[in-house]
Order: sequence, then structure tokens, then C-alpha cells
Amino acid sequence: MAWSNVSEKKGEGKRPARNRVVEMHPSGEEPSFNTVSQEKTENEPATEKNKDLHGGMELLELDFLLSIIENAEGNDQNDVTMRKLNFNEVLRREKQNQIDSNALAVYVVNAGNLYGKDIQCEATKELARRTAK
Repeated sequence: MAWSNVSEKKGEGKRPARNRVVEMHPSGEEPSFNTVSQEKTENEPATEKNKDLHGGMELLELDFLLSIIENAEGNDQNDVTMRKLNFNEVLRREKQNQIDSNALAVYVVNAGNLYGKDIQCEATKELARRTAK
């Protein structure tokens, strides 16, 4: 039967596994931990907050952040974490005035203590600013 031949061939062709990793670098130089940080400081101008505009939350547009924050339905742990991260990013950008009032009300009530006191406090402050006008 063909199965016996396959198992014999399979055993013949085995080689010992190699546990070595070869790192490929385009410039042929070995990377060092200092060169990466030096490259960032040399290539980017010094800014007030040293923003990394090549990666991270800075890449996300405000409209996207607001869409995640304003869709406050559901209490799945991943969804809540995304809302917290996005809310904090909007706070960091100081654009909390762009968040819908109905969404802010959800964060003020903070049913189930999903968002924490800091987000609840900031949402309350923003709603108070809007009410005072």
C-alpha cells in the first residue's frame, strides 16, 4: 500500500532541526539599542511633547476616535478598553469638546464602573463646561 512507502520516505528525509536565528540588516551593520533612539532624535525636530508621529495613537484621525468613543453600547472587555484608550487620547489632544453630549452622559453615569473615575471626572467637567455656556 502507498501509505507504508510514504512513512518510509518521510523518515529518510528528516534532518535535525536547526535552532539558529539569522538577523538580516539592510545596511550590513549590527543594530544597537542606542542607534534607534539616536535616529529618532536626529531625524525628528524636538517638539513640546516629543510626539512620535510615525506610530501610535497619533496616526488615528479624530473622527475615528470619536466614532469609537460615541458608540458606547456593550460592555465587552475589549470594547471598553478601546473606548478608554481612545477617550484618553482625545483628552491628551485636548479635543474633548468634540465628543457628543449624549455619549458624555454615558461616561458620566459610568454604569458598572466600566471606565474609571478619571474618565468619569473628565466627562463631567466637559458637560459642566457646556452647561455653563
